[in-house]
Amino acid sequence: IRWLMLSLTLAVPTAGALRVTQEPAELQVPAGDTVALQCQVEVAEGEVLLRMEWLRDGGLGALCATRLRLGTPLSRLPCARRAPGGAELAWHPPRATLSLPQVQSSDSGRYLCRVTLEIPRHDTATGNGTELRVTPGTARDCGDSGGTGEVPTSPNPRPQIPLGGSTASPARCDRAV
Repeated sequence: IRWLMLSLTLAVPTAGALRVTQEPAELQVPAGDTVALQCQVEVAEGEVLLRMEWLRDGGLGALCATRLRLGTPLSRLPCARRAPGGAELAWHPPRATLSLPQVQSSDSGRYLCRVTLEIPRHDTATGNGTELRVTPGTARDCGDSGGTGEVPTSPNPRPQIPLGGSTASPARCDRAV
């Protein structure tokens, strides 16, 4: 009897070929601010094609999704209609930023960055998430609102000013009644 020995080699992705991290784990901002959520992508390979999705726990589908090349920056990509008004994605390898303008309490929740390595081989990793807590806004520029709770309109709106991990922008005046 002759025995035939067969050898089978499986191509198994290297452990840690794709890693996604998010910081900070928690972020608290007042209503009306623009928030920048960060996601860092580490890939063990050189030339790769990635699919990046930003998800919100309990949400339906991706808030923002696109394909990216590891070495090709992307300045600002408007997100889908599901994202909070005017959300944008920026990619400056290895870091991605999801910008959420004029957040409201309804935007509170856990935001996750999920990355799929499409080329050269399939792998998926999801960040640990950032818990966003939006608190009631402070009464900024409310002096001339006549008690309406609206920021007076001006032909020259104030520029946005970076503050730590978020960007402050003019907010509605929320007054306690």
